[in-house]
Amino acid sequence: MVFNKLYQASFRKISIFLTFFLLFLGVNSHSQFYDAPTPAEYLSNTKPFYIPGNIFVTGITPEKNRVPSHLKEFGFYHSGWDEDDIPEVARFSTFVDIWYFDKDLMAIARKHGLKIWVALAPIFFKDFGKSKQEDYLDRWEKARQELLPFKDIIYAFDPLDEPFQRSLLPDKDLKNYLEEIGELIRRDFPKAKLAITFTHNTVSQARFQLIVPENYNLFGVDHYVGVNFQDEIVEKLMHKTQHMDAKYYLIPRGFKTTNRDYGILSEAQLISRARQAYNFAISNSKVEVMFPFHWKGFAENSKEYIGAESMPNLLQQYERIGRAISRNR
Repeated sequence: MVFNKLYQASFRKISIFLTFFLLFLGVNSHSQFYDAPTPAEYLSNTKPFYIPGNIFVTGITPEKNRVPSHLKEFGFYHSGWDEDDIPEVARFSTFVDIWYFDKDLMAIARKHGLKIWVALAPIFFKDFGKSKQEDYLDRWEKARQELLPFKDIIYAFDPLDEPFQRSLLPDKDLKNYLEEIGELIRRDFPKAKLAITFTHNTVSQARFQLIVPENYNLFGVDHYVGVNFQDEIVEKLMHKTQHMDAKYYLIPRGFKTTNRDYGILSEAQLISRARQAYNFAISNSKVEVMFPFHWKGFAENSKEYIGAESMPNLLQQYERIGRAISRNR
């Protein structure tokens, strides 16, 4: 009986010692004893820590995902288009993308502690981006007044998705127009990022450096074809804009589609793409954002696009990535 009590007491002391020893070392899920970023394959969810015996400790997590400080933001395309989606993605995101006129959705995003990435296209462009709005100054003035109450949560403004692919304006005129838009935005929102998504075709142009708007500071490039993440075209974008004080966002493919132009990828292949993108992000100090395309499914030109919300295994991977980024900020 005495021996039994001594044994239990010793076991408890050893358990406590080992617990705090592991916490001190910061051992993560794949037993690294150094402060290197955690690769996507080894990201773990935060969970309580149990000690053998009668001791239960809550809120202690010896397994910590290490995320470099340059990787600050995570959110899905199309994640702020519906009020029911925002609380769901808030569990693992830092921002949602919202159209400039959806003030109610902005309020919901704020309620859930999220920043917003604001799409502005209808203010400045018509015909799906093909040409300028003649009354864009009046439109911006009205939108500006309505956006000012959300100034504290606006992370980025996006004047037009893939502008050099969509617009019929000559490249030089489009560059000048985008720079004018950038100046209008900066007058009232100096801390917000000015973002542009390019297509891989635009970035690959020989004269690409001549058409990049000089007052923008957050760039991304999309390319959804192929099994692997598009790291080569991202590196090309970074190289061609290295003279600018810019940061970058990655747009890994997060959808299945019946559109064979994009290629048919399995959920396992999309998970691989997600991991490749995250591992690229943690190893490149100018990458600030992961912005997978896309959250909600939709149909376009009789083709179906299935978003990440409908693929449980892919969603689980992105939840781990998003939580790792958002909980370390």
